[in-house]
Amino acid sequence: MAVITSKYIDIPGMNNTRDLGGMRTKDGHVIRPHMLYRSSKLRSLRDPDWFIRNVELVVDMRSSREVSENPDPHIPGVGYLHLPIFEVQSAGITRDRISDRQMAAPDPETATARMAAVYTRFVTDEFSLSQYRRFIRLLFEPREKALLWHCSAGKDRTGIGALFIQELLGVSRDDIMADYLITNKYIKDEVRQIADRITAQNGSMDENAKKGSLAFLDANEKYPLTVYAEVQTRYGSFDSFIREGLGVSDSEREYLKQRYLEQTKR
Repeated sequence: MAVITSKYIDIPGMNNTRDLGGMRTKDGHVIRPHMLYRSSKLRSLRDPDWFIRNVELVVDMRSSREVSENPDPHIPGVGYLHLPIFEVQSAGITRDRISDRQMAAPDPETATARMAAVYTRFVTDEFSLSQYRRFIRLLFEPREKALLWHCSAGKDRTGIGALFIQELLGVSRDDIMADYLITNKYIKDEVRQIADRITAQNGSMDENAKKGSLAFLDANEKYPLTVYAEVQTRYGSFDSFIREGLGVSDSEREYLKQRYLEQTKR
């Protein structure tokens, strides 16, 4: 069966805004459309009309430094919540001037290992995990329009937020992984521009070092697989992680499924 990923939304100035609606679950349901949106930063947004019509709350997962350097635009009638997943610089994750200067590695293998290590912090760092718990609690709040969350590229912090929701709602692992990886399709031009800038900032770099910079920026299946492995080690299963790590009881999970899922249309 072919995988199903989140639906790309074409918004002027945005390159990675997607609707989780339509993604299927293992028990024959699909996520309701127009309720859960993931995105990259909003700094380049040129036309806020889509947000005004469709979004009730924007959740900004970037650090305070990132927000200070590239604040989201004010969008009339749309709520805003700053919910940083990391507050310390993390090369390849946070996107501020200091982090970008640290985004260098002698080869792609080293960069990939460093990024995978950072991904473990999504489920081992108490601050990060507590922020994701707060994020998940937002799913319970009543709202007439959608919840949208974003970081910088919409790949790492946003991608793991999406992964948590998809697992919680019962999306297949294959579809979750495909949805994570399809980010590369939408951010490839931005990634190359950033890699070129890092190369210029760090002076002469050989080909391996350039590939190392790209390894920080690309979506790589090894990164979410690191999260899954860490969850298995610490909690025994993802269901246990949902209960103990994210603090969502079985009955609360059923409520969220009723709220955000619908039967597959025949």
